[in-house]
Amino acid sequence: IRLMAVAWSAEGVGQAQADMVARDPVVVSAAMPRFMAPGDQSRLQLEFVHAAGPAGPMAVSVAAPGLTLGRAPEQIDIAENGTVRVALPLQADTVGDHVITATLTTPDGTTLRKVLTLGVRANDPTVSKTRRLTLAAGEALTLVDNLFAGLRQAGAEVSVAAGPLARFDMPGLMRQLDRYPYGCTEQVTSAALPLLHAADLATGAGLADVDKRINDAIARVLTRQASSGAFGLWRAQAGEFWLDAYVTDFLSQARLAGYGVPDHAMTLALDNLRNRVNYAPAFDSGGEDLAYALMVLAREGAARIGDLRYYADAKATAFATPLARAQLGAALAQYGELARADRRFGLAQEPSRASRSDAPRWRADFGTRIRDAAGVLHLAAQAGSTRVDRTALASAITGQSRSYSTQEAAQIVMAAQALRSPGGPAAFAVDGAPVTGPVVQTHAPGAAASVIANISGSAQDVTLTTLGVPLVAPEAGGYGYAITRRAFSMEGAPADGPWQVGERRVIVLEVTPFEEVGARLIVDDPLPAGLEIDNPNLLRSGDIRALDWLNPATAQHAEFRTDRFVAAVDHRGADVFRLAYIARAVSPGTFHHPAAL
Repeated sequence: IRLMAVAWSAEGVGQAQADMVARDPVVVSAAMPRFMAPGDQSRLQLEFVHAAGPAGPMAVSVAAPGLTLGRAPEQIDIAENGTVRVALPLQADTVGDHVITATLTTPDGTTLRKVLTLGVRANDPTVSKTRRLTLAAGEALTLVDNLFAGLRQAGAEVSVAAGPLARFDMPGLMRQLDRYPYGCTEQVTSAALPLLHAADLATGAGLADVDKRINDAIARVLTRQASSGAFGLWRAQAGEFWLDAYVTDFLSQARLAGYGVPDHAMTLALDNLRNRVNYAPAFDSGGEDLAYALMVLAREGAARIGDLRYYADAKATAFATPLARAQLGAALAQYGELARADRRFGLAQEPSRASRSDAPRWRADFGTRIRDAAGVLHLAAQAGSTRVDRTALASAITGQSRSYSTQEAAQIVMAAQALRSPGGPAAFAVDGAPVTGPVVQTHAPGAAASVIANISGSAQDVTLTTLGVPLVAPEAGGYGYAITRRAFSMEGAPADGPWQVGERRVIVLEVTPFEEVGARLIVDDPLPAGLEIDNPNLLRSGDIRALDWLNPATAQHAEFRTDRFVAAVDHRGADVFRLAYIARAVSPGTFHHPAAL
């Protein structure tokens, strides 16, 4: 450590410095994996280096609650300036952050402690299971731990929605949005926007501190705002027009709800939408981004009524999606043009009944048929329009079994919230206490059992959504795509079998579409605990000439995390694409390798 001092007075100034060494008399260092998974086996290596003071026999103890650790020697003998290494078998058992404390007592009685933290993570993909039940009058449902059968207890949870809107599973969708781990601008906005509409349900779903979540989302999306006012998907840059409207919509609603959105940032965002509307090209089919921008500008009083009337009268059928037509209707309703608005909602109704066998396709507005149906239902209910068949739209939303995208989940929550009716007699009793309004609960393993009883005179719907990591990995599968993972040596030869510590291999992920389709994909490859990603830019530099055939796809965004490789890829068509990274074995042991997805 270099110590420096400066002194001054009215008569002069001076300085001095000195170097010193700060260290324990015996320096204790440790080597172990950065993290582990339940069931992994490795070793904890402790190194004791004598630096000063008396040498000789020294007492040692190592404690690691929550981990299975080999027995440490009760005493080690360190020579003057000598080094002693002790390797202890280590096994991870339960998920959590586990503290390891190594204690050394020197011959003169000085006690030295080395405190380490080892994170144990279940990195397998989380699975969700939704069950819809009907409770007859007088029946009760008891929430107990057998709901988590087959799941790891750590991090598992079940959300419950009971009542007229239970089929929408609002708490389950809000938990899904909250747990989504990747964090592009669209995902951050989709997680926060429903909180503005259903803060009470968010609290019931176990999402504490809603205000902080919304403020954090505002701060995060503003880091992606370019000087033009536009928003990039992963960084500050001029991006897609529809995304600009989506983020500005969130900021507008947040500001109206009383959250702090900087005036300058909001002005830039609105100016960007206004400029893009002014320079929007003519179209015969499309206009999804234009309709959304007009709706946001109308809410802020910044849309021109002439533009709204022109698009409503001359281009109404040119807007290609149900949501775009409903957004134009919502914009007109903001300016009191209720008759025109109602006609636009009427136009939005028919396409939303499209066949469920519609082939998925690339959409610049991040949309799907389900997202559009939920968005139309939300906007029509908000505007009070009676031109849409709410029952048919609700059936289109809830009548499918696959998992929802972030867009779908966000719009379904807002649609269900718009349909909520205030008050009414209590239909349920929770643990004996009558509850008015919807029943929303989150149950975690080990919590006290809870009883939800139907005290109404008619049958009531209940939706249970269980989230967690399975104890036994499910069989490989997928929706729309297959993914395979292979390893190659640095010379390009297939590499199977155990790794050697220090060995590097090229990990190749190959993604195959089942049909000609377009999508924004996240490719997520969790690492086993003994590996780490090595030199992420090497493949791009062309240093691996033996893998010239690889030709990896261009990712919109890539992250090389401690525990996984993550890439965002915009892919269209039926061609196979590949991604690759280099991994190095850094810790000895036997480690679980989770599935890529």
